[in-house]
Amino acid sequence: MHVIINYLDDMFFFICLALPILIIWRLIRWKKRGFQLKEGLHELGILILISIFIGLFSQTIIPKPGAAKVFGTGLNLELFRVVKETYNAIVYLGFWQPFYINFLGNILLFIPIGFLLPLLFKRMEFFPNTVIIGLGTSFFIEIVQLPQNRSSDVDDLWLNTLGALVGYLLYLFIRKRFPGFCMAFKKVEKSSL
Repeated sequence: MHVIINYLDDMFFFICLALPILIIWRLIRWKKRGFQLKEGLHELGILILISIFIGLFSQTIIPKPGAAKVFGTGLNLELFRVVKETYNAIVYLGFWQPFYINFLGNILLFIPIGFLLPLLFKRMEFFPNTVIIGLGTSFFIEIVQLPQNRSSDVDDLWLNTLGALVGYLLYLFIRKRFPGFCMAFKKVEKSSL
């Protein structure tokens, strides 16, 4: 649990650093387009989405000073290895940390992305778009980690994509139950007369 709190604390630090700049940038863009109060929730959602990406990238892309070096290549191309290693750690060692960090952590980090993309953007309501963005983001992270002396893992790709899929399914559930809530976050379309 201590490790998870450290991750969240680090993410929160980077989000707090970037938030004033993000808010100013979004307000300037909003002002240029002409303020429409109806777009307030959309803008708030954009801020949250960008903050999530900043927090995610702060933990996966930004090099950690003093971090232990990965011996060997730090590259895992064996599909589902994380399942086997997590199972062995729990059953034989009674060690749950790999399950919480490697397994659940990779899924949970991408649920907000899978939820917020279709909530904010109409074209992301089409199933493959959101899942492809999740996969592409995960692939980008894994590629950038290669030269950084960090481990890169094929299992992260499917776990992150699964997280984006779960977020998308959560969006579909909320949209069905509360369509007005979902419509409130969409950008107001300009009507042509």
